[in-house]
Amino acid sequence: MEHILAGIEAVFFDVDGTLSDSDDQIIDEIVRRFHFMDFLWKEKSRRSFARNSVSMAMTFFNSTYHLIDRLGIDDFVARLFHRKYEPADNESVDDFILISGVEKTIEVLRTRFKLGIISTRGETGVRRFLQQFSLEQYFDVVVHAQTCTYTKPFPHPLLYAAEKVQVSPEKCLMVGDTIVDILAGKAAGMKTAGVLCGFGKLKDLRKASADLILSSPTELTELLSIASDK
Repeated sequence: MEHILAGIEAVFFDVDGTLSDSDDQIIDEIVRRFHFMDFLWKEKSRRSFARNSVSMAMTFFNSTYHLIDRLGIDDFVARLFHRKYEPADNESVDDFILISGVEKTIEVLRTRFKLGIISTRGETGVRRFLQQFSLEQYFDVVVHAQTCTYTKPFPHPLLYAAEKVQVSPEKCLMVGDTIVDILAGKAAGMKTAGVLCGFGKLKDLRKASADLILSSPTELTELLSIASDK
């Protein structure tokens, strides 16, 4: 693994399922919305249905994206997803849960690498996440859904972040829990690390050709330290 990370100078993180345990919160919200069916559909079954539904949606997205790529209509599709809206002030994001060990990992990595956030959340959500845990000081660049014309899985927000920290894409590492993060990283010419603490499944992250697959972003501390010392 060390040679894959050799030469890395910047590390970019997704938020949901990577730094924040918000994927489980999404499942909880889906389960809650179906509470009226409790007499027919017990919570355990609803929870399993919710997680499987989200995973199926991600698999469908993966297949669709690769078809778009093979047909050569990436630019056309990107124009369809042009982001023109403004962030919502009432976005409900004030109850984030930080994944265990993440704060220490960020603190350690910050001493040796440029760090960034690249999220498809709106500006309000990303800022509140950072403020809730006082993490603003650690990140050199923060990219949210309104920063660029196109969002992940298109490479634009990643290339924007690389330009802002003045590090070439091939020396950047994109870390995320879903195929969206991996596809965006690959499209931008970056190294990619998939983490299994969110919605992403091992087989899907492998299919997306993640350079590394880790149980948690906390594993990066030792791996990047070893790679940078070589």
